[in-house]
Amino acid sequence: MVRAMSINVGMFTTYAESTERLTKAMPDNPNMVWFLSSAFAGSFAALVSLPFDNAKTKLQAQKPRADGTLQYKNIFHALASTAKQSGPRGLWVGLPTYISRIAPHIMITFVVSEKFKQALL
Repeated sequence: MVRAMSINVGMFTTYAESTERLTKAMPDNPNMVWFLSSAFAGSFAALVSLPFDNAKTKLQAQKPRADGTLQYKNIFHALASTAKQSGPRGLWVGLPTYISRIAPHIMITFVVSEKFKQALL
């Protein structure tokens, strides 16, 4: 849930702000505004959600120890353990790959949404 919230907050806030600013800079090119804004939104959403995605993956992949306990108690424990073990940069391992996976989905979603709005209004 935390991962999903971080993706949504990252993409919607960035898209709204960048669309507003780019529209002022390029008022006659809405398609480029939508494309660039959605690229920013996708990249930022990936940046803010990757630590939670990595922690979620660690939670899903963990196996019980011999005594039946698990390595991580919850997502925040997984985040803290990763940061302690690998440093803060360890939370963003795989960022380029994650951006290339998440950003295109967000870009398509926003561009199609804008085209629908344009067609319906």
